[in-house]
Amino acid sequence: MKVNVILTNNFDSDEYQNYFLNSVCLVIDVLRATSTITAILGSGADSVIVSKSKEQAFKLRENNDNCILCGEENGIIIEGFDYDNSPYEISKLNLKGRSVVLKTTNGTKSFIKAKESKAVFSISILNLYYTLDCILDYINKNNSNITVLCSGKEGMVAYDDAFTAGLVVKYLLKKPLKFDFDDNAVLVLNAALSEKSIIEAFAKSSSGKACKRLKLDSDIQFCSKLNRYKITGKLEVRKDNKFKSLFVIKPYFVQ
Repeated sequence: MKVNVILTNNFDSDEYQNYFLNSVCLVIDVLRATSTITAILGSGADSVIVSKSKEQAFKLRENNDNCILCGEENGIIIEGFDYDNSPYEISKLNLKGRSVVLKTTNGTKSFIKAKESKAVFSISILNLYYTLDCILDYINKNNSNITVLCSGKEGMVAYDDAFTAGLVVKYLLKKPLKFDFDDNAVLVLNAALSEKSIIEAFAKSSSGKACKRLKLDSDIQFCSKLNRYKITGKLEVRKDNKFKSLFVIKPYFVQ
């Protein structure tokens, strides 16, 4: 079973087509999109619709009074949205039965680029082990490789995502399975093994420094809470008459 790590979502989709077609994909945008998705599902939401644009998000709300809008542009809440892309703030809400539309700067692109995968899961520190156990169960029933897609920041590698990918590799190594890791997987594993703590790794990253500048310390702390949730999200691409397709992340549990 091959394990490939892509360090940023800044690539031509055709370049990695074979990776995705033969793989289950794990999308990482740990500061903050996939952490926010985890918190949204952990707060009881029925689904997260990953929006391509803020215009699409507003149109989606026009058709559904029960949905709320969460998102940011360059780390700042989008005007007219209900909430920022803040996993800490989202974790305090009761979203039972609600649908959440999410628009972010980096993470949204990753889900769209991974859409041809056999399955796409959202992973963060908050649900790391549970998601990986779900993935391994899925792969056991659907023979697949694993592709880990780090979202990065502004087209560049983000250390927080690479570090989290390293924790993924570290966990897989504990399993009695035979994996064939690519060179990027070895690189991110070494990054994870070199760190004393998740918080320290986040502090080194460009994303962590950006959160600090925006006074989002509570989000950094929250996103570092390992295995807080036993829930994960799996992408469904739905045909839609108005938008052609919708990228919907639904709660997923071991079958």
